[in-house]
Amino acid sequence: MRETVRANKADCTGCGACASICPKGAITMKPDEEGFLYPAVDGAKCVSCDLCEKRCPAGKPVQANVQHAFGAQHRDARVRGASSSGGVFTALARGVLARGGVVFGAAFDEALRVEHVGAFDEAELAGMCGSKYVQSDAAEAIAHAASLLERGIPVLFSGAPCQVNGLRARVGSRYDELLLTVDFVCHGVPSPAVFAGYLRELEHRHGRRVTAYAFRDKRNGWKDFSAVATLEDGTQIAGGQTTDPYLYGFLQNLYLRPSCVQCDALRGAHHAADITMADLWGAQDVAPGRDDDTGLSLVLINTQRGRQAFEACRAQLAVFPVRDVDSLLRYNPSIARPATAHPKRQAFFRHFAGHGFDSAHVMKLLAGPGRAERIARRILHLPRGLLRRVRAVFQRH
Repeated sequence: MRETVRANKADCTGCGACASICPKGAITMKPDEEGFLYPAVDGAKCVSCDLCEKRCPAGKPVQANVQHAFGAQHRDARVRGASSSGGVFTALARGVLARGGVVFGAAFDEALRVEHVGAFDEAELAGMCGSKYVQSDAAEAIAHAASLLERGIPVLFSGAPCQVNGLRARVGSRYDELLLTVDFVCHGVPSPAVFAGYLRELEHRHGRRVTAYAFRDKRNGWKDFSAVATLEDGTQIAGGQTTDPYLYGFLQNLYLRPSCVQCDALRGAHHAADITMADLWGAQDVAPGRDDDTGLSLVLINTQRGRQAFEACRAQLAVFPVRDVDSLLRYNPSIARPATAHPKRQAFFRHFAGHGFDSAHVMKLLAGPGRAERIARRILHLPRGLLRRVRAVFQRH
C-alpha cells in the first residue's frame, strides 16, 4: 500500500497531476507545515497501481525546443494596463474563447486565495490577468481540462511550467489539435499560507478587510511596479519592490517552495508548453524604440501549435523579433537557471510557525548585516594564527 508519491518530498512541485491521475481518487493535495501543497494518499482507497509515480513529471527530462523569440505588446492600452507585461495572454485567450473553448489560469477567489479556474467568456477571463505571486492549486483544473478535451472542447491551459507539465502528464499528446498550453519564465512560487498570513497582518494593522490585491500594479510604470492592497473602504496601500514586505520577500527568495530551487528541467529551451512568456526585461537594450514603460512581453514559441496560435492573434499585437535571448539573462536569469534559496529561509519559517507573517521580522531578515555582524564575519575569516592572537588579546582583557 502506497504512503506517498515521491520518496524525496523536496522533488514534489505540487502540480497536482498525481491527484488528477489517480483512478480511485485516493490522492488529495494537502498543505504541509510551511503551507505548500503535497499529495496525501488515502490507504483505504489506494490499490497500489503506482500510476501516480509512473506519470509524475517531477525530475523527468523535458525535450529541448527550437525556440523562436519575439517581443510583443497588445495594441489596446487598456489590455496592457490590466496585464503584468504586454497583454499577449489576453490575445491568445480570446482566440480560444472565440472557438467555443475554455481558458484555465490562476485567479483570486472571494477570500483572496489563488486557485486555478476555467473561464468560459471574456468577463471571467479578467481575473486571470496579472501575475499571482503565490502557488495555486491546479489539481482540479487539470482534471477539468482533461475532461473537456475528451469531449472535443478546445482548451488553453496556462500556469507555471510545472503545472503545464502536470497537465501534459495527464493527457499526453492525444489532444494536440485542441490543447494550447502557455507557461511563463518562473522565478519560483511562495506558500499560500505565507500570503494569507500577510493579508491577515494587513487587516489587523488597518482594522479593515482586504478586498483586492495586485502583485504588479503599473501606477508607477511597468518597470517600477508596485504591490497594492485595497481595503473594504476603498483605501489602497501601495508598496514597492523593496518596501512591500511580501513582495520584497518573494523577490529575495525568502519563502519559495523547496522544489523551485532545483528546477533545472524546465528552463531555457526545455518547456512542456507550446508558448513561454515573460517580461521583456532589458528592452532598453534589445528594443529601445519599443520601450514605452507600459509593458512588453517576451514570447518564446516552442512548438508548431504555439506558432499557429501566436500568428492567429498577431493582428492584435505589435510584434518584433528578439535576436539574442542570451543577452537578456543579465536582466532575467530565471530564463536559464532556478532561484537560489535565501540563506535565512529556515529562520523565516521558524518565526512564521509561531507568529504568522511579521513584516518587521521579514524586513529585518532581508536587511544587510549590521556593523557588529560585519566585524564578526571578518574575524571568522582571519588566518588561524592571527585569529589565535586576537583571541589572546581579548582573554588578557
